[in-house]
Amino acid sequence: MRTPNPENLIPSHDAIAQCAADFIERQRFGEWSGADQAELDAWRAQSALHEVAWLRLKDGVARIDRLTAIRPSGLVARAGIGRILQRKFVVPLLAAASVALVAALGWPFVNALLQPPDRIDSTDVGGRTLVSFSDHTQIELNTDSAIRFRMTTAERTVWLEKGEAWFRVAHDAAHPFTVIVGKHRVTDLGTEFVVRRNADGVDVALLNGRATLSAEGVQNATLNPGDEAIATHVSLSVTRKTPQELADELAWRRGMLVFRKTKLSEVVREFNRYNATRLVIADPSIADLKFSASVKTDDYESFLQLVEVGLNLRVDREGNEILISRGKRDETKKAVHLKRSP
Repeated sequence: MRTPNPENLIPSHDAIAQCAADFIERQRFGEWSGADQAELDAWRAQSALHEVAWLRLKDGVARIDRLTAIRPSGLVARAGIGRILQRKFVVPLLAAASVALVAALGWPFVNALLQPPDRIDSTDVGGRTLVSFSDHTQIELNTDSAIRFRMTTAERTVWLEKGEAWFRVAHDAAHPFTVIVGKHRVTDLGTEFVVRRNADGVDVALLNGRATLSAEGVQNATLNPGDEAIATHVSLSVTRKTPQELADELAWRRGMLVFRKTKLSEVVREFNRYNATRLVIADPSIADLKFSASVKTDDYESFLQLVEVGLNLRVDREGNEILISRGKRDETKKAVHLKRSP
């Protein structure tokens, strides 16, 4: 059973798909400018749902292009109106998923093209969702994450497009389960693991079973329980983690963040993954201060109180940002915090 994040329902998927279709039409058939590209980039960055809708629609249009290319003797090619039909019908159909209308145009087998076996799931900032499959495999997406997956009787493949996900995989030797992150590939051997996509590579932590991690240009690694592998396009390293360290890394599955003598810069970076309000270290000299606490992923207010009282730092609010720095704090404010402390 999949537990959706209510925030993912607003705006509707149809509205998002239509917006993506409008961008596709402007890009392919209009006069596309740098300003148009900036508008598209900003729209895609607003939400994982926007990004996934764009990627799916682009893939659908590419499929239509390939279809037209391999059928030069077909009705559309002979009439020389392929480009017009694609603009007038295919792009809107991709957004609205109207298979019947495509069939009416004489392309009955395009049904499969417009509804490919790949499916998509995603979360917004602060969201979490669980996806379950008939073979008892489960995937849980963390904040601001997106996957594309192909789970059929012949293939079990997941693409982690962004973010982080936990996997509990039902082993099937005849049908290996593979997670692809850029040029990196994780293949399970009956496994429970966590995969996090970073700007320059991937981080894989293995909880149970075994898995192999391979990447183009670097050596492969077989992971055992407790192993954490960090791979980039030029290197791959494996370290051992204690059960407690692995449990701390998975605290997000119960809505918590656990820090144990963690650098303040890393703490702030983690909180920013889960909240629209941005925390900013305004004083580089405090970046390496150590912080230890367990805090809810969306409770940055409690975190800020701990920073003020425990680390004796200053907190200033400026619009949608909260600046953390050294500085003399208001002693009255300090007394209020201490009075509220249990």
